Amino acid sequence: MKYLIMLERIYKSIFKIFIFYILILNFFCFITTLNPKALINPFFIKNRTISVYLFLKHIIFESGIPTKIKDMELIEKTVTHISKKYNVDSLLIHAIIKVESEYNPFAISRTGAMGLMQIMPVTFFEMDFNDPFNIEENIEAGTKYLKIQLTNFKKLELALSAYNAGPSTIINNKIPEIVETKQYVKKILIEYTKLKSKEIH
Repeated sequence: MKYLIMLERIYKSIFKIFIFYILILNFFCFITTLNPKALINPFFIKNRTISVYLFLKHIIFESGIPTKIKDMELIEKTVTHISKKYNVDSLLIHAIIKVESEYNPFAISRTGAMGLMQIMPVTFFEMDFNDPFNIEENIEAGTKYLKIQLTNFKKLELALSAYNAGPSTIINNKIPEIVETKQYVKKILIEYTKLKSKEIH
């Protein structure tokens, strides 16, 4: 009986943390974007809720309480391996990780994108992986999805646009008229160029 009471308390505590985390996440989404539509957008709320659930699942069953310590050795090793597996430039993967999450494996965006490569829940599971906050799985899922876009659209700018806004937004082989997507592509290309320049020198 005592065991059941203790277990019930644990579950209640987890549920309270879950609710509190969602409220805090939504609050900061509003503060950082000053966009009420993003805050109350049902699609974003749904994705953020799924993302937080997966985050808590990762904490409980995988890593314990996470920190923002970045396991750069594991990230470097994984990027090198995955870039060869999918034939995608490792520097491009690093550029995406840098812009998307600043190398924070536990990042969750206002739209519910998750982890190092900021993958949406539906996309992550479509890539056939299980834990978006696992460094290896997140990098491989993101790279696999990026490779699909590179194969489909041929041009890097279009592939990056599709990665950011979804392939359905690419019409007549043009970057979509979405301010956020245009800025995203520009940031990635700047970071990618910077990394290639460092490698040459």
